[in-house]
Amino acid sequence: MDEVAPLYKEVFEQLNDHHGGLKYKGKTFGWSKPAALSNTYLKERIKDDKVASEAINGKIGYIRIPGNNDFAFKKVDSLANDIVSHINSIDNDKIKGWIIDLRLNTGGNMYPILLGLKEFIGDNIVFGGFRNAQHKATGNWEIKNGKMLIDDVELERKSALKYPVKNNMPIVILSGCYTASAGEMTAISFIGRANTYIVGEPTAGYTTAVQGFKINETAGINLATDYVVDRNLKMYKANIIPDVEIIGGDNLENLKKDQKIKKALTLIKK
Repeated sequence: MDEVAPLYKEVFEQLNDHHGGLKYKGKTFGWSKPAALSNTYLKERIKDDKVASEAINGKIGYIRIPGNNDFAFKKVDSLANDIVSHINSIDNDKIKGWIIDLRLNTGGNMYPILLGLKEFIGDNIVFGGFRNAQHKATGNWEIKNGKMLIDDVELERKSALKYPVKNNMPIVILSGCYTASAGEMTAISFIGRANTYIVGEPTAGYTTAVQGFKINETAGINLATDYVVDRNLKMYKANIIPDVEIIGGDNLENLKKDQKIKKALTLIKK
């Protein structure tokens, strides 16, 4: 068994599945698809795993949401409430638009992220979902009367926004080459929304839904089983290409010097 496990790297490569992997005795055996892009600046900051927020020029709300490791669904409440808390800390009636920064979001559990941002996504709408290899629906993401339903399971949030999100308020999503999995799902949930743009680098390309299957006490396997679709039913089999592509130019220490944020501010102003 110990000799068989490493062979799964080749198995997953032949399946063209770089999102799944064999879990055996605490180790993962899978295929890592070579990245199309690299960004040294962002790579060094991926370890910054806390939500950050700021009001730019007093008029534009900025929130940076990193990835998480809540694969056991034990932190959904705290993660979603943390996002809402940061939004409330800077929101007021002078805010004219929002920048949602997913450049450091390498994945994890998408549910608390979507739950924290549900008012920005919309209401009374199916904003995405999963489709299998035969293009048949295997789950929908929707918001009905302010309630979020993922695959018909209602997700509840304990905290509320202090200010309602205005209809069609301009939103810019920032993407990077390390935006992956749950980060990509979050970006896709906004695609098709009015006055919404994606600015930055093409994403990492982990736009598949993964299911886990237990083999025995020491082994299990994760398989990519579904593709993701946006609210217009466009299917994503690879990465997300931004509306405005900007490679590099990142500056998280001084947002006003960040080239992606500069472009976002211009789009929101227009």
